[in-house]
Amino acid sequence: MTALAFTDTETTHLDPQFGDAWEIAVIRRDTDGTEVEYLWQVRVPLYHADPEALAVGRYRERFAVSAGWDAAEMNEDGTVRARLTMPELLHDVQEAMWQAVVVGSNPGFDIRFLTKLLQEHNRKLPWHYRPVDIATLAAGYAQGLAASSQYPGEAVTVPYSSRGLSRAVGVEPPGEGVAHTALGDARWARDVYDAVVLRRTAAERGETAGGTCGAKLTPRSGTRPCVLPAGHPGHHQDQHTNTWPNSGGAS
Repeated sequence: MTALAFTDTETTHLDPQFGDAWEIAVIRRDTDGTEVEYLWQVRVPLYHADPEALAVGRYRERFAVSAGWDAAEMNEDGTVRARLTMPELLHDVQEAMWQAVVVGSNPGFDIRFLTKLLQEHNRKLPWHYRPVDIATLAAGYAQGLAASSQYPGEAVTVPYSSRGLSRAVGVEPPGEGVAHTALGDARWARDVYDAVVLRRTAAERGETAGGTCGAKLTPRSGTRPCVLPAGHPGHHQDQHTNTWPNSGGAS
């Protein structure tokens, strides 16, 4: 088994040649089942931004990074938890995704923007090379049901509707105000994955959301709620007061 990184980004353009990721969410699930949620916003140039892309993610309403700072670790309610330099942000993204399989809705899209962010600053790509798309995963599951004499259903056709397939596996897609937020969509990816792979019902997902760490965002400053395994870039000798480093160092 390997760690999973349920991931989503909000971007200023559909093409990374012209745009950047301004909001990034990662829910890291380690092999022991513990989960930590990460949410960042990043100050990026807007001169090639697509107005429609900005509107979809509600950039003008939600962007909250203070002037003079590169990025911020965010609270779920959209307030800033910690202001970050670019090296700190890059270190934290690498750590959150270290050796993890990326799971998302069209994760190739998010990976292209995260690749741009990391490679522009000469950072290594930390994730596993083979991501998991929840639409493809749900389509295979639904197609299996359709072919089953015990659980007959409708055949799946392309192009896939991620929202329709989500409902087919028992997961209601994010609603207004949650859809097209990085954390909301990362949680959606997690729930679809769990519904298919772990056969978790909506009630079970509600009872177990957040794993053993609880559904809490992890602050950069302070004590970690989860113990990380040796070999992980965030692992420290003192696992009892396992605190975040104050600056980026991994590359």
